[in-house]
Amino acid sequence: MKTQVLAAISSTQRFEGSDEEHVELVTCASLYERQGKFYVSYDESELTGLNGTRTTVKLDGKSVTLIRTGTYPSHMQFTEGERQVGLYDTGFGMLTISTHASRVYNTIGARGGELAIDYTIEIDQNVAGRHHFEMVVTPQNKTENK
Repeated sequence: MKTQVLAAISSTQRFEGSDEEHVELVTCASLYERQGKFYVSYDESELTGLNGTRTTVKLDGKSVTLIRTGTYPSHMQFTEGERQVGLYDTGFGMLTISTHASRVYNTIGARGGELAIDYTIEIDQNVAGRHHFEMVVTPQNKTENK
């Protein structure tokens, strides 16, 4: 069963030699549970630069997987204290990147909650940027059987 929720998303990116980028978005999303793991799924918009992309966030305690399908597919995993290798579509082709999450804070459950991730992105084993991602999930009291 899926619950309709509001997802308030905030992302800050800091790349070497560039100004800090900050994006905030509030969007309708679906929250559901499968095999003890929670999922939040939503459509990206022009605001994020990922129009035509569906993002699904898989939450499993201190491990979070970000899966994007559609126009800009990618697969990134964040596990607190660990380095993970994933794929990211730059729009010009797929790029293998590594993420290292220094902090994963997750309270998302059946009634919503919060997620915060602090991480770095590495390309060819060099830190390319530092990131902070937050998502607050609030139920809208609607459910669908799917």
